[in-house]
Amino acid sequence: MRSIIYTLSVLLLSISAPLANASTKATLNRAWVEAGVMKHDQQGLSVHVDFDLTEAKSRLIGVQAIFYSRPGGWALRDKNDKYRLSPSLNYVAAFDYFRPSENNTKVGDFELFIPVEELHLNAGHKYRIYAQLSLYADPGKKGEFLAESDFLPITIDLTDARNPKAIPDFSPVITIAEVAQAKKEGKQVGVVTKRNTKEEKKAKEKKAKLMKSKKWGSHGSNVEKDSIDRATFWVKEEVDSTALPKLYIE
Repeated sequence: MRSIIYTLSVLLLSISAPLANASTKATLNRAWVEAGVMKHDQQGLSVHVDFDLTEAKSRLIGVQAIFYSRPGGWALRDKNDKYRLSPSLNYVAAFDYFRPSENNTKVGDFELFIPVEELHLNAGHKYRIYAQLSLYADPGKKGEFLAESDFLPITIDLTDARNPKAIPDFSPVITIAEVAQAKKEGKQVGVVTKRNTKEEKKAKEKKAKLMKSKKWGSHGSNVEKDSIDRATFWVKEEVDSTALPKLYIE
């Protein structure tokens, strides 16, 4: 009898051991942005994600979206503690949690909503920002990172203060690999936007005339600096200050 019990115990241990050592995994299939969403009487946008989970039963799964000035750039800063990543991380973010009831779970459309006003952008202009989604198991200091999306472009139209809104943005998604490569080369990505060519032409002509008429001394320089892309030049004024876009699309 003892030998039978021992044999059964060994079999049970051999079956349960792989499960105990199993790690939750996530496969992110697709992520997209839905503009012009109205919820709770607020104009906003929704970030959606389609993903698969394995070995995730009963674990707390966190889905979060952080909003950036540009891919690999500064995250937008929260001002009122409503859509904030955490008490210690002052980043604008939308997030939610759930516990899968099955070990292997298919999540076809997980939605995160954020009101436009909670992005804390200055009124009167259009902005292009980027959202990146991340998945975690048991979020927190001992949490496990599972997956993250590429950077999704979003256009925020604040030209009418009475009707702030997100509008469809058909510019390319910026991949994580593109951001990593650009950093290696000391470049930026996601900086190409529509420009007012007539205004630029007049500005260049005016600048050319000014440079011809100006006399350069020993302390001057006749090297012309590259023009700054209006949609993606962001200024961080001081450490821990609000990182907001100072220049914009229109």
